[in-house]
Amino acid sequence: MKKSFTVAAGIIVGATLMMLTVPAMAGGVDVGVNIGLPGVYVQPRPVYVQPEEVYVQTRPVYIQPEREQDWRERQLRARRWQEERGHDRREHDDHGRRDHDRDEQHGHDN
Repeated sequence: MKKSFTVAAGIIVGATLMMLTVPAMAGGVDVGVNIGLPGVYVQPRPVYVQPEEVYVQTRPVYIQPEREQDWRERQLRARRWQEERGHDRREHDDHGRRDHDRDEQHGHDN
């Protein structure tokens, strides 16, 4: 046991002497251990700028007099057609019965 103690002490003394002589031999060598976290980048919050409201004035609607009369005539014809055909009223008075001749009741010629 004394022999192993002497060997261990010799190794420790030798290592210490080597460590003391290394800086003398390598003067420009730096040894360092750095354990650190990388830098954290946080993106800044976006700045919202509400756009200005844009007001657009529409052009006035202009109907030529000759076209206005044409339009009124078409509207009058359409209204008369609906009134004559009974489109405003219920077309079928049979209340869901299907035992009638549809072509005859609707005025179709076959």
